[in-house]
Amino acid sequence: MSVPSNQLRKKILSSIDSHLNDYPEVAERWRAGDPTVRAMMTSIVETVLWLSRDNAVNITEPFIKSKQSTIIADAINKGILPVATPCQHMLTIENNGNSKVSLSQGRLVEDGTGRQWRLMSSATLNGHETKKVLAEQSTVNHIEVNIPVSESFYRLDVSTTDGAYLSSLSVYNATLGMSFQYTPKFMNAGLGQAAYTLQSHNLEDITIVFGDSERAGVTVQAGDTYEIAITQSYGYVDQSSLSSAALSEIYESEESKLNLYFKAGDLVRAGADPLSVAQMRLLASYPSMYDHNAVFMGNFDFLVRKHFMQRFDYMAIWNETINEKHYGASLDAINHLFLTVVAKNKIEQKALVEDIKKLVANADSLLDGKVNIKEVVERPYQITIAGRLATVHDMDSVKTQIKELLLENFGKGSLSSSYHNPDGFNKQEIAIKIRSDITAFQDRISDFSVLTEDTAENPIKPHEWAYITEDSITINMTRTADTGTAIWTL
Repeated sequence: MSVPSNQLRKKILSSIDSHLNDYPEVAERWRAGDPTVRAMMTSIVETVLWLSRDNAVNITEPFIKSKQSTIIADAINKGILPVATPCQHMLTIENNGNSKVSLSQGRLVEDGTGRQWRLMSSATLNGHETKKVLAEQSTVNHIEVNIPVSESFYRLDVSTTDGAYLSSLSVYNATLGMSFQYTPKFMNAGLGQAAYTLQSHNLEDITIVFGDSERAGVTVQAGDTYEIAITQSYGYVDQSSLSSAALSEIYESEESKLNLYFKAGDLVRAGADPLSVAQMRLLASYPSMYDHNAVFMGNFDFLVRKHFMQRFDYMAIWNETINEKHYGASLDAINHLFLTVVAKNKIEQKALVEDIKKLVANADSLLDGKVNIKEVVERPYQITIAGRLATVHDMDSVKTQIKELLLENFGKGSLSSSYHNPDGFNKQEIAIKIRSDITAFQDRISDFSVLTEDTAENPIKPHEWAYITEDSITINMTRTADTGTAIWTL
């Protein structure tokens, strides 16, 4: 993304003011506001600004996104937000005093590493009583904004603090008592509807964009007060780092007698970091088929992946048509969806399944209670790399590099193996990866070919988690024909 015009203008003017010190006479006239100097310099500044805008357009990457900022901006523009899922854990509270102590909902607690947690419900403990309360690793940052001017598509910049990730955001017009709804790209937003959209090119700074009463959404009015609530968290939390805890602030002397700690096995949700750039690029490649609302018996893959991609290693969700193709016709399959999912954290496998079921039911109420779970079957994917290697390259070293590359990009836990590949991995993608990452195949002498298993004879079914393992890789390497000869080779 380009630097905003006002910011760039200030930067250039500051640079001019600094460098003019080499020319004291001109610098004095510049600071005095001499129009003969000011006019020339400011015209140069404006020319640079216009050239920077043209340059920004030229590097936009309209088709294949490769730059991190472009990928993030494209994904967020399509409603794919880099939000983190807060960790939830039962917090054990022991009252070692004799008096009753009450803790309100939202009370802040700090763990041993300084992360803040919120109590999700209130708790009252009598003397020497022990209770468990659900706590979430998140904080809410409240921002109050007064709109200075009535403006169509008014933009408001917000950001997270302390290096935390965005988990959720709410917008409320306190003047009119009206809550605004997030609507990607103002899709289907009616005239006067309280809606907003988001834009960003990184994972911390976010721009809230309001609408236009004559086109989509509603135009903000000068003098109105808006309350922005930003829920932020640190995403995934390692359970081994959780032990003792303490109240962030003590309001009563009896609260100092409370003993707070996280007990092993009381994890409710491990949490998840925001989508990585590679994951956002994958989701942004999906066609915009249904305005982010899955249609009945349609493609729910994007919907589930968008919300839970960071919480599973593999997921496939399919309808009765695909089910009949792979498993045969069945009365039990009519008007049902089928789901196979492998949670990153085995402890939250059951919770993840329930969350996906709720998401599906929310998208289509006719599918409430009609998602059948099919257990995953791991399927090592057979692949053979055959090639000829020039004599200058060490064969064992190249074989090791190939194995490490394949396991990293197409092995268990990789992005490429996280979704159903009915035809197996793309051989062209594998070949491009090997040629670009392994220098031995960049000398115009060495060569290789990629051979994979025949999925036409044995297709990969949706419940089969296909990935490359060390044992499923076969590498056949020979030396090139020019080995040992004293000839020049181009």
